Amino acid sequence: MTETSSARWSFGLALIFTGHMIDRPGRSEPRFPAQAETRARAAIREAVVSSASLHPGSTIGLAGGASGGDLLFHEVCAELGIETQVLLSLPPGEFVVESVTPAGPGWERRFYELLAGRGPQNVKVLSARDGLIEGETTNIWQRANLWILEEALALAPTRTLLALWDGKPGDGLGGTEHFVRVAKRLGVRVAPVIEMQKLAQG
Repeated sequence: MTETSSARWSFGLALIFTGHMIDRPGRSEPRFPAQAETRARAAIREAVVSSASLHPGSTIGLAGGASGGDLLFHEVCAELGIETQVLLSLPPGEFVVESVTPAGPGWERRFYELLAGRGPQNVKVLSARDGLIEGETTNIWQRANLWILEEALALAPTRTLLALWDGKPGDGLGGTEHFVRVAKRLGVRVAPVIEMQKLAQG
């Protein structure tokens, strides 16, 4: 890489995260039960440490802000001294109702603590111009996945995706399966999956 091209990168590694939310009350098929939180946190931490150690230099973490995997990723990165950006598919007030509050007030408090800790410069909301790397799509969750990948491509020459995933298609469009599939298509390294099924079983 020439000096001119290397100057464009702000970080050495963009560490991207995607993963399941805490199960909503009454979910028919458990996927991320609340009691698996401690095990999931430990597994995410191990994956972050392993991935960051492979790439000397500065690391930036990128993820949404949903209860469960996203918030655990941001919290783990903070403990490890890794800067992160929170990339929200909806404005915070709308996002929290859709993707945080169903898991309980504790998660809502952690969400707002995350935003306050990161500061406005590291909290971004999907705009009409974002997430169109593969053309027009009206699904906001798919666009959010594409947008996070766009941001990673712009921030660092090396990008790795961590996925907390049960290996199954999601409940709707734009879930973890979509994120993993698109990341591979864009040439992003996908680390070994953090297997949610095993973590859920204890």
